[in-house]
Parts: sequence; C-alpha cells; structure tokens
Amino acid sequence: MTSDLATVFIIDDEQPARDSVCALVQSMHYPAKAFDSAEAFLQAYDGRAGCVVTDYRMTGLNGLELQQRLTELGHEIPVIIVTAYAKTSMTVQAVKNGAVTMLDKPYSEDDLWRAIREGLTLDERRRQECDERAEMTTRMASLNEKERQVLDLIVAGEPNKAMANQLDVSLRTIENRRRSVFSKLKAQTVAELVTLVLKQQSHRSH
Repeated sequence: MTSDLATVFIIDDEQPARDSVCALVQSMHYPAKAFDSAEAFLQAYDGRAGCVVTDYRMTGLNGLELQQRLTELGHEIPVIIVTAYAKTSMTVQAVKNGAVTMLDKPYSEDDLWRAIREGLTLDERRRQECDERAEMTTRMASLNEKERQVLDLIVAGEPNKAMANQLDVSLRTIENRRRSVFSKLKAQTVAELVTLVLKQQSHRSH
C-alpha cells in the first residue's frame, strides 16, 4: 500500500488539463495538488511523498528540465511526463533521467492511472530503502572500534580462534564481542550479517 500522505503533484500551464488529471486522482481517493508551472512547483515542493505528473511543453521550464532540476536538488520523487510532441530521443532521455514513463497525448485514463500507481509504489519503496539505510548506518555507528575489528574479520570469513590470534585476545573475549556485534546490528546469522555489511558498502560506493 502507498502512504496515506502520498500526493500526486500535477503541473500543466493549461487549466483544463490540470483539472482533468486532478479529477482522476481524486476519484482514486488520493490527494492532488496542481501547479501552473514547474517553477511554482519547485518553490512549493518540500520533499513529501508522492509522484509528479507534468506536461512536457510549458512556459518556463519544460517537463524534462523540471525532472533534471529535481535530480539536482536531490529529490527522487518519480516523474511522469505527458506530451503531444513525443519523439523517441525525448522519451529515451526522460527514462534515462529516471522518469516512470512518458505518455503520449491523447492517453487513456487507465494508462495514466497505471503510471501514477507505479510512481507512488516506486516512491514508497525508495523511501523505505532510504529509512533502512539510515537505520543501518545508525546501528553500524553504535559499534566500538574493537567490535568493528571483529565484524571485519567475520565478514572476511575468519573463525573465532583465528580472530583471537590476530587480535591477541582470548577466545571468550572474541565470543563476547561477536555476540555484541550480532546484537547491535540485529542480525541472526552470519549470512544476514554479511548481507547487511555488503549492502551498506554498496550504497556508500554509489
């Protein structure tokens, strides 16, 4: 399910088009917020959950330029671009920039609603992953230096005895630190622990 707070932002410089999309979104029981320009939307947008439905050709920034500006500002909100002037190169550029899709006018309400639903689902998934990464970063930061050493050796596949030798401590000390690492990272198995660490490293490298 998508969040109750998810909003569909509609951007079009023609009022009948804005009203039409708003009516569709509201008929599906989602909040809709309309803007007559990309600039007005950018000024008002505060990072809340949802997705954007924008016309391509508008006065001021066009749909692609809006999408690029959102990316530059660090917003990952999914964007759906609608246009009566579709070209293959434009569609390719939009999708490369992360658009959910580009719909050609005239489009069916079903097609638009399908794209909106996909955008809302994608936004929820991204936000969930972001929360999970932040939670994992907090857990990792809770490890002290000695626990970090043990974690690195677990990930490297070292058995407890080898860890004790390398770190010049007793086997019991290693077992205690190991327990603490599993507890703080909320992992049940070595496989789960390694997966968590690899996911964290992968995110940092992007």
